[in-house]
Amino acid sequence: MKKIYQRYVSLISKIPKRHYFPIFVIISLYFVVPYSEFVVTVLAPLYFIFEKQIRWFFKKLPIPEYIRYGGSLIFFLVMIDDYLFYFAIIAFAIWSSKQVENE
Repeated sequence: MKKIYQRYVSLISKIPKRHYFPIFVIISLYFVVPYSEFVVTVLAPLYFIFEKQIRWFFKKLPIPEYIRYGGSLIFFLVMIDDYLFYFAIIAFAIWSSKQVENE
């Protein structure tokens, strides 16, 4: 079990912190986009390929940060529609983040 834990933490630690939020949004899109198993799966890697251009574009939009993050949080809550599952995901993400920092 310890070996699996160490492997998990080593894989999670390879993800840059700036990618946490985009991964969160991409996973949320699987609940909304029609044919998401095809559309989101094909378009998600394009975000990471053209990350600089996309981040530049969204930084130019006059949207305050609290609306951007708050809107994404509400969007994700509505899409999952199961609060226990939602809190389990958030708790697991926080735990994973702390384990990466500890290692």
